[in-house]
Amino acid sequence: MVCLPLFPLLQSRNTDIRDDTACGMAALHIHPRATEIFLVVKGRVLTETVLETGVTAQDSDPTNPLKPRLIKNELTENQATVFPQGSFHTQMNPECTPGYAIAAFSSEDPGAALAAPQTFALTDDFVIANFGGAVDEAEIQRIRDGIPKGALAEVEACKKRCGL
Repeated sequence: MVCLPLFPLLQSRNTDIRDDTACGMAALHIHPRATEIFLVVKGRVLTETVLETGVTAQDSDPTNPLKPRLIKNELTENQATVFPQGSFHTQMNPECTPGYAIAAFSSEDPGAALAAPQTFALTDDFVIANFGGAVDEAEIQRIRDGIPKGALAEVEACKKRCGL
């Protein structure tokens, strides 16, 4: 077993070995206290990351100066990506078989904040204002009811394609 006294390099670090289920997706989230290095050990993983406000898209639009920069990756075995501290990110196994990955963090306590549950925990008035009035109370409740109850979700189109 690897532990801090036997492996001092673990000081101020955290590592997670993930079993990525077929057609599984990690909910959109951030780690407020750590940068994550994500390495695919087996399988294929699609990732998307949105950097902090102000890091604009490469195809920046003068009519939308705050258009966020989206970084997309397709990782296969022995490939990795970095999710900077505080960046919104998600990972998906698009395959019909399980995969495995290792996530290493720059802190013993990286924290995790799931975007959808935390956004929709706000009162309706705040959600409506943050969505520019594009949603109403009924739609907010429908979305709240549909948010997965954990950190993992399943992609229905993938499950259907795989016969799962």
